[in-house]
Amino acid sequence: METSPEPPATAPTALEAEVAALERRTLSARAELADVLADLAQAQAQLGSNHAQQLLEANEQLVIDAVRSRSLAESAAQRVNDLTKASELDGLTGLPNRVLLFDRFSQALTHAKRRDNRLALLFLDLDQFKQINDTLGHKIGDAVLRAVGQCLNDCVREVDTVCRLGGDEFVLLLTEVASAADPGRVAEKLLASLAQLTEVDGVAVRVAASIGIAVFPDDAADVERLVDCADQAMYRSKRAGGNCYRFFSIQDPHAGSGLPGKPRDAGGAQLLEANQNLVLSAMAASAAAEQKELLLKDLRHAATNRDEFLSVLGHELRNPLAPLVTTLDVMRLRAGGYETVEHSTMRRHLGHLMRLVGDLQDVAKIATGKVDLRLETVQIGDIAVEAIAMAKPLLEKRQQHFSFHEAPQPLTCRGDPVRLEQCIANLLINAAKYTPPGGSISLATRRDGEQAVISVKDNGRGIAAEALPEVFNLFFQERGGDAQLRDAGLGVGLALVRSLVGLHSGSVAVHSDGAGLGSEFTIRLPLLAADETEPMQAAPADAAEPAQPARRILIVDDNYDAADSLSMLLRLYGHEVWVATHPVAALQMVATAAPDLALLDIGLPGMDGYELARRIRQQYPELRVAMVALSGYGRSVDFENSKQAGFDAHLVKPVQIDELERVVRTVHFTPPA
Repeated sequence: METSPEPPATAPTALEAEVAALERRTLSARAELADVLADLAQAQAQLGSNHAQQLLEANEQLVIDAVRSRSLAESAAQRVNDLTKASELDGLTGLPNRVLLFDRFSQALTHAKRRDNRLALLFLDLDQFKQINDTLGHKIGDAVLRAVGQCLNDCVREVDTVCRLGGDEFVLLLTEVASAADPGRVAEKLLASLAQLTEVDGVAVRVAASIGIAVFPDDAADVERLVDCADQAMYRSKRAGGNCYRFFSIQDPHAGSGLPGKPRDAGGAQLLEANQNLVLSAMAASAAAEQKELLLKDLRHAATNRDEFLSVLGHELRNPLAPLVTTLDVMRLRAGGYETVEHSTMRRHLGHLMRLVGDLQDVAKIATGKVDLRLETVQIGDIAVEAIAMAKPLLEKRQQHFSFHEAPQPLTCRGDPVRLEQCIANLLINAAKYTPPGGSISLATRRDGEQAVISVKDNGRGIAAEALPEVFNLFFQERGGDAQLRDAGLGVGLALVRSLVGLHSGSVAVHSDGAGLGSEFTIRLPLLAADETEPMQAAPADAAEPAQPARRILIVDDNYDAADSLSMLLRLYGHEVWVATHPVAALQMVATAAPDLALLDIGLPGMDGYELARRIRQQYPELRVAMVALSGYGRSVDFENSKQAGFDAHLVKPVQIDELERVVRTVHFTPPA
């Protein structure tokens, strides 16, 4: 007999919801790529004959990469489906496993609290199951467990949940219980049904069970306590002789038994029960400790798998985005810095995809505590202006009326300007998405005591009262029939805002009077005291930047499109560029090209970028080659790995043109320590 595990922590039980949300993200990515294909077709139809020939090769590359990205998105969706199926069901019985049970349990408990309903938890442990395994064999034992699972499932409603915790333990979650006595009637039905299970796979068996019942809100008001109560009640059924049920309630007026009890000597019965209590308590404590450790190990493993999945997914999505972004940069430079409406549209869609990938990786960083804040003294007014610039294209596209009301006095805080801009911009973009075209959105800053207050208010679709407590949860999206929700995103933006504001010792809240009545999000940050405020330094006058000498650059990337588009961009800046798509060819090319800068993809076939960099410096020590890593991975551990491998810089695909210019201009050979 195995005992019940403790329920997992609240955050990890949302893992399945996170995984399901990732599938929605892949569908969103496919839709974005379809838009890119449509834009390409429109651009080709509208361009004149003079430009068509010039852009034909670049457009073909865009189409090829878009098709490749669609294939990657479909593969990711299939992986999500496989992962979801494997993580929700018990392998033996096909019933929901404990992770899915506790997830449903938390949701049911939340709804029961809101609607003032009852729910019940039945903890069922088979009697003498070890004897079945020992005498009839594990094959028959497994068949009995499958038959019991089917039997239990047939006795409850579709809205209820039957779960196998492990071994011979089952848990039943009954929702919308009319009265506290109803679970007793269900328990009687279960015992009667199990009593009729007399043959499994042609072998005669006798199946009975001990059942413990806990009722919300009569016995407990939270998941952990309800599980504990039901577990204790189940042991009372065991002590009563088995094949019966017991409520956790001390009164226990509805306790029932499948077998008639036998009279006992009062003194002997009390002594026997006391001894049984001691033995069972010791066994329960030992088993609970083992189960807890096992569960924590499973949860840590699941969290690690989730973070690894997000990282790999980000890498797989960044790789096809790299040549798309670089090709657009090449086309703009060839046109003398001019960009057509069609190309601007494609750049905007690609920017949206890049933000989605960045948000997913930010979620993984925050979940593992790997976000590094670069704190400095900031003015909230300046932060707000930068955030407005980030959201302005979407506000203008939707023709929404925007107003900014800045506090009359400076609001000085200690924070990371980039992350604070991200928080305010996320709120503005969120307001724009959920406000119809022509609607009104306002941003205001003010002082409230020792806090800076930033509020974003709109007259959009509003938020239902039952959804307000959940809007900051990861991957949460309020459902509705509004067509504009098609582009609502992944449901990570507000979760990021809450996490980042919390890292700044601040808070964020939301208010809405209901559906159709708009909403207001408010960020509060601690102000710096007068004696903590640093005087703002005047920015130095812009000096004319001296012309940079041309560099000899080697690009090594097994993605030909990415390497070719990057080489075209660097040649337009006047640099000499050599391209290799295999590390062996790259080693041979170093001898003839003698580069002073090498851009190396990390995920190369046969020899990764780390090893290639080591061999270049080992075989050609006389060359002072600066090494720059190119990778779709952008975690702090990836930057650290590149540094440890001797790279002078680490660029995350797709590389932004200004970041590429900075690296080419400033990164030079650094002798090893």
